Amino acid sequence: MTALQRLTSAVMLVLLVAVGSVLWVRHYGAEQYQAGQDAAIAAGKAQYDRDAAAARKTESDLRAQLRAKDADALRQKEEHAKNLANAQRRMRAGADSLRCPAAVPADAAPDDRPAAGGPDPDPERARIVPEVAADLLGIAADIAGIVRKYDRLEQRFEACRALNAEWAAAWTSM
Repeated sequence: MTALQRLTSAVMLVLLVAVGSVLWVRHYGAEQYQAGQDAAIAAGKAQYDRDAAAARKTESDLRAQLRAKDADALRQKEEHAKNLANAQRRMRAGADSLRCPAAVPADAAPDDRPAAGGPDPDPERARIVPEVAADLLGIAADIAGIVRKYDRLEQRFEACRALNAEWAAAWTSM
């Protein structure tokens, strides 16, 4: 074998080892990349599952609270309707009555109003017609119902705002 043949053989052997090494490194790198990507996807799915379970628990707790509040509100609404019907019945029967307000002096302070309970300080004031008095009670009850609905809406809004702030804090801490 001549020197040229030995040199050519050595160069070919070196090239063959270099090409084989490059192919092996690429294959090993692709395997490692795929393994890392699979691990990241699995970790992300596990975190997603934990977050989704926490969100479902929070949602079910909030729904349970809202159902309890709705049931309580319905019970109160029925109780108020029953009390209103009784009060209107007593008004129409003449057992209870409403009287026209007395003239209040213009210089009277707001705290100088007479007390709501006790005997009528001025029995001479004119009575309101029983049917009209019952209607006034109904109107007042409607307004009170609107105020109660607004209060419940405001409570729900504040609960949602607090929940949103809690979740926003949890997401920003990640």
